[in-house]
Amino acid sequence: MNARRRECRFLHRGAPRPAAPRARSRGPAGLAGLFTVLTLTAVGAASPASAAPGEIPPAWVGRYQAQVISATSGKEGDAVTSFGKGMTQTTLMLQTQACAQQFTMDVSRSGAISGRGRIMYVYQGNAASPTMMLAPAAAAAGAGGFTVNLRDGRQFRDWNFTGQVAPDGTVTIEGLPGEPMDLLNNGRWEKHRPWSVLPPQDKTKMRGPFVMKLTGGDQAGPPAIRVDQQLQLDDALIKKVRYRAFIVRSDQDIRPQCEAAVPAAPKCAASEYLRTKGSVGVDGAYTIESSRDLKSGETSTTSKVGGGEATAGFSSDSSGNVGWEGNAGALVGSTQFNPTDGSYSMTIGVGVDTGSFLPGPAKLSEKVELVYDSGCGWGIKGTGSINAGAAGAGVEGAIFFTKAL
Repeated sequence: MNARRRECRFLHRGAPRPAAPRARSRGPAGLAGLFTVLTLTAVGAASPASAAPGEIPPAWVGRYQAQVISATSGKEGDAVTSFGKGMTQTTLMLQTQACAQQFTMDVSRSGAISGRGRIMYVYQGNAASPTMMLAPAAAAAGAGGFTVNLRDGRQFRDWNFTGQVAPDGTVTIEGLPGEPMDLLNNGRWEKHRPWSVLPPQDKTKMRGPFVMKLTGGDQAGPPAIRVDQQLQLDDALIKKVRYRAFIVRSDQDIRPQCEAAVPAAPKCAASEYLRTKGSVGVDGAYTIESSRDLKSGETSTTSKVGGGEATAGFSSDSSGNVGWEGNAGALVGSTQFNPTDGSYSMTIGVGVDTGSFLPGPAKLSEKVELVYDSGCGWGIKGTGSINAGAAGAGVEGAIFFTKAL
């Protein structure tokens, strides 16, 4: 009775009725509720580097700099191309280079890319052919040959680009320099479109879009784009292009590696030389000549179409040189060009061939010439030989003034 009165007084004072105790769930519903709580707790405690669906990881957001971005051809033994054979053979050498001298790329939280840079371009080529008088590279165009180069040897173009980074790290970039370059092609100025320093997906998409892969971030180190690959073009002049890139997220200014590949100057093998020669074949038609340097012991083989020692003919030797020599009366001259390194030599002088005024089975030929060699400079060259039918022998020597002094 007293207990009942206390309950009535409690209700009368307006206090809320105490809540009934909750029943404990012992069935599957209780386990499901516990699992749900644990799942929500795990999601809420995820790593700050994780990304929401459709977004890139926060570690990928920011500014990117480049240590190197380049596209080159003709640097790995693929610069030389030959067409035809014998007197009609034309040998071309072409090297190209494009590299970023400046580069900055910004990636937003949504993965949008905006960037800018400055690209240096180099495009150098020359050619030689016996039927084009084998003019050296510096004068090939004027003599009917072939030479190609950009104005001032290299040109620079500003570059703006845009793109997108996908959540899986796929990077797509579009944009090329718009201003054409000035190209001297066989003595005529032409406009040439800039090409990409970034790798295309295949040779049908040389102007983009350019697709790469972004990896890294957090514990894996700074996120970066790494490229080192070759694209096989199978073009008559440019067989393949090598692409290299290392683009890394960094707030520090990084200057990309980008320097013009200046061809090595031709080397002078010796300030003087003396060689013995032996030849077989039909004089004036086709001969094969073997020579040996008495100082170094080096040997070489030369095949010649037409001519003897003092008559016109075309030749090529085992060192890659191609040459032409001819005469007009007592005046003799020759040119020699090596398309693999651009070296050349030219001679002019006087010569005599006893076969023209002393009939007989054998003839003696002598020449004294002023010679200019691109590696050794100016010098004097002397040649003497004797030829008897299908066989011949001789000696050749030269001394170069600058190197000898």
